[in-house]
This record gives sequence, C-alpha cells and structure tokens, in this order.
Amino acid sequence: MNKKSYEWPKNWDRPFSKGNKGAISSNNYYATKTGLEILKKGGNAFDAAIAISLVLSVVEPHHSGIGGGGFSLIYSKNEDKLYAIDARGIAPQKATKDMFIKNNAVYNEWKDNSGKSVTVPSLIKLLSYIYNNFATLDIKELIKPAYEYAEFGFKTSFTQSITVKDESVKRKIELSKEFRSLFLKGYNNGYEFGEVQQNKRIAKLLKILSEKGFDEFYKGDVAEKIVESINAREGCFTKEDLSNYNIKLRDVVETDYKGYSIKTFGLPSSGSTIVEMLNILNNFDLKSMGHNSSESIHIISETMKLGFADRSTLMADPDFFKTDVQKLINPEYAKKLAKIITDYSQDFSKNLGNNYIEDYPGNTSHFSVIDQYGNCVSQTQTIRDWYGSGIVVKDYGFTLNNNMSDFSADIGEKTSQGLEYGEANAIEPFKTPISSMSPVIVFKDKKPYLIIGAAGGPRIITGILQGIVNAIEYDMNPEQLVSFPFIACLTKEQGLELEYGISKDTIERLKERGHVIKPIAVKNMMSSMLNSVMYKDNIFYSASTKRVDGSGGCLCENGSIIYEGISHNQT
Repeated sequence: MNKKSYEWPKNWDRPFSKGNKGAISSNNYYATKTGLEILKKGGNAFDAAIAISLVLSVVEPHHSGIGGGGFSLIYSKNEDKLYAIDARGIAPQKATKDMFIKNNAVYNEWKDNSGKSVTVPSLIKLLSYIYNNFATLDIKELIKPAYEYAEFGFKTSFTQSITVKDESVKRKIELSKEFRSLFLKGYNNGYEFGEVQQNKRIAKLLKILSEKGFDEFYKGDVAEKIVESINAREGCFTKEDLSNYNIKLRDVVETDYKGYSIKTFGLPSSGSTIVEMLNILNNFDLKSMGHNSSESIHIISETMKLGFADRSTLMADPDFFKTDVQKLINPEYAKKLAKIITDYSQDFSKNLGNNYIEDYPGNTSHFSVIDQYGNCVSQTQTIRDWYGSGIVVKDYGFTLNNNMSDFSADIGEKTSQGLEYGEANAIEPFKTPISSMSPVIVFKDKKPYLIIGAAGGPRIITGILQGIVNAIEYDMNPEQLVSFPFIACLTKEQGLELEYGISKDTIERLKERGHVIKPIAVKNMMSSMLNSVMYKDNIFYSASTKRVDGSGGCLCENGSIIYEGISHNQT
C-alpha cells in the first residue's frame, strides 16, 4: 500500500458557520438565535429583522434600544428593489441652534446627559414600517422572543458587564435612581458576565405593543411618559414630536468595485464616504500589494484620510443642506484624489488636524440577515453613548438616546466621539444629525453577496471599508474578514491605529513613510464591530464581530442551526 495514504493531511478547509437556508450575524447570541428560529418557522428576512431588533433592545440596552433609532437598508427580492429607511431620529420642534450653549461655551452635561440630548425615539417607527410593508408573520410572534427574555431572564453580556467602569456610565448612575434600579443590583454594583437579569418593565411595554400594535408607542401613556421623562431633565419635547414623527426613505448610493456592485445608504448616513473611499481604492491594485502589507496599509490609510476630510465639512441632513453627493461618489473625482496620494503620509484634514478619537466611545449595534429567498436586511441601530442619555422612561424600562450630541454644538466643537463638523450639521428643528452608521449590501452578478455593517462610532466607516476590501480583494469569508488586524486613520495628526498582529518590519516601513503609529495593545481591539453574512456558490456564511459579544449563525436544510461566536447556554 502506498505509504503516503497514511500521512496526516497538510491542510484542510477552515471551519465556518455555513448553511443553505439563510444566515444571520448580530452582536448577541440571543438575537441571532431568535432570528434563525423565525426563519426556521417560515418567516422571511424582514420578520427576522423585527424580532432581532427587539431582542437587542432587551439584552444589550447599553448599545441600542427602542429609545433610539437607526438606519435599515433592505432588499426585497420580489421587487428587486432596495429601500434605505432613515429612522435615525430628529431634533424636536423646539430645538435651537444654541441649545447646548451656557455662558458662551458648550455645556457638556446638557449635550450628553440631559433631556436636551434626546432626538425623537424612532426605532419602533422603523419596525412598524418594515412590519406593515414586508413582514409575513403575526406581530405577536415577532415580539414574543424579546418579551420572554425580558420577563423570564437573560444572561448578561460581557460588554454590559464592563460598562459600570466607564466614567460616562458612572455619571448616569449618579444622576438617576431609575437607572440604578434598572441596571444595577446595588449602587455601582453591576451584573457580572453570564449573570441572569430581567427587565419586567420593558416586558410590560412589549406586551402592550404586541396587543395594540407598534403605533401605541407614539401615543397614550407611553408617549406621555417619554415626554415627561425627557422634560424632567431640562428637555423641550411635546407630544406632537412623537405623534407627528415618521420615517424617511433616503437615496441609495452605489458604485462598482472590482466587478462587485456596492449599494449603501445616502445622507445623513456615511455610506457616501464609503463609496468615495472605494472609488479611490479602485485606482490601486491592492491584491498584488498583499493583505496588510506596508504598501496596502499606506494606500488604505491615505484613502481614509481623504474620505474623512470631505465628510467633516460637507456631510449633513440633505433636507437642510445641499451637498453635491454625486460629485463625492463620482469615480472621476476619486481618480483625481487617488493621484494626490504619494509614497509619504500627508495631511488632508482641511485644518481639522486635532480630530482625535482614540479615547472616545462608539456604542451601537449592527445586524445582517439574508433568507433563503434572497431578501436581505442590513440594519444599524443606536442610542449613541453607553445607555444613551441615561434617562429611563418611567414604568417602561428603557433608556432614551443622546443622538442630539451628533449635531455641531458650536462651530469647531467636537462631539463626544471626537468628530468635528461644520455649520452644515448645526442644530435645527426636525433635522437629522449626521451619522457614521453605514449599512451596506454588496451584489455579485445581480445577486446579494455580502450584507455588512458595523458599530463603533467613526470606526464604523473604516471597519466596513476593510471588511469589503478583505472580501473582494482577498476572497475572505465573514469569519476571516473580521479576524485579521484592522487599521484606522482619520487624519495624519490623529495617527495610524494598528491592531496587534501587524509585523514589526511592516510598522517600520510605515514609519519611514511618515505615519505616526498608534499601536493597539495585544489584549485590546478597535471598536470596528462588524457583523456580516455572505452568499457564495449557493452557500450562506456568517460570523460574529470578534470585537464584542456576538454570534453568527446559519440555518441548514435539515432544520439544524450552526452558531459561531459567544453564546450563553440557557440551561
């Protein structure tokens, strides 16, 4: 017998979460599990998205929830059409340009922790739109999983367990007895990783919505309590801010990148910035440079700086400020920008060089869904900072966002995520603040290929960019494209952030090119929290973010579900 037949194989395929009936990736095992079980029952991607969003509102209140909002990019296979649904939230009708100014300076307490910081909570209006137009299952079935986790308990995520150490959360603990009662076991004593907690107050609200419909959130006692809670902390809300609110359908922006069709959210999302960056990278052969080589990292970091330079001065709500988006996403414009990239690091910041972000939080949640029919949802939702404003709505167990902080409080003033915007993003009644959230769907041969998005403040943009490049240039599946070291570079002065794993030789070559290196310690990771699913060669793939609690999962033809990532066994 041939001796070679006894040899252990030198290599084999990587193990992936894969299946043939759909895939989901989210920031939490409970959410992914819920979505896959909805698909298994015969629901579509839109049914799953509603259920996932509500479960996330219960099990990760530090990241997102029904007191916040989000962007949802959905693809209806039957219509062969994309919808960009803006439910980010808008400024209340009594908002003023100088509402965060006290004694001629920005007063951060108002901007970050008061009722003044709250935009209209809009997530429920988003779910209502999806339910009324695309869902197939009954509302009770879609709300039931979130209700049961709230009523009977769920295990605390790692990320929530560490939030009590954050200075902004400590301030929220000080400000609110309701907050302490809801999220702590005692003063400054949070739940440990894996410890069971409940939220019977939000369970009560979910039961009301299950029986009366999503619109009940914007009227009656729920709406009264929302307004009351906001105005008790120096807010300026009226009931009409809630009853008159509705979602907006925004433009879809797109480009071709190396034969793949990239489709994403237009303003006030940052999808156009991702398109601009991809258009610049279209002028370079990243594949031949090699993944995470000094040459490819240099080109990508210079591209990031160019994109952020335009974003900082030109991005705003298109209903209030007319940005020439078509110019920004024009490949010819990108070609001109590509030509100014040299072998040496440059400053493209347009006098915004102090735009440091390394110590600023980015707390949001993204999930990606694709079903067996080809329907897709790429949804990013947020309450902005850890637990948003920290204002808890009395009797109903959820916190309100502080998304107003994403407006320009004053010219030259940075947001709490370290970003600086101009006059275009000033506060106005009914206006939507600019956002880093950028859900994306990539098509190959007119079929969905990659559904991707991220959490993480401004690193949403840099993370998604690398995720797309890793998938297309280097043929990575979701599990791979989030596992390799990531980079981020917003301005030259802010520096080039490199996760651990970039070789010493590569770092030295980048220094020779003039980059200021900001290394990420081996025990840390960047807040580029990607969640993606992929459909390739008739197989669905999924992976979790790898940078926070998360779980990817796929549904198989035999009814089994294959999970990947952090999970809590409920038994």
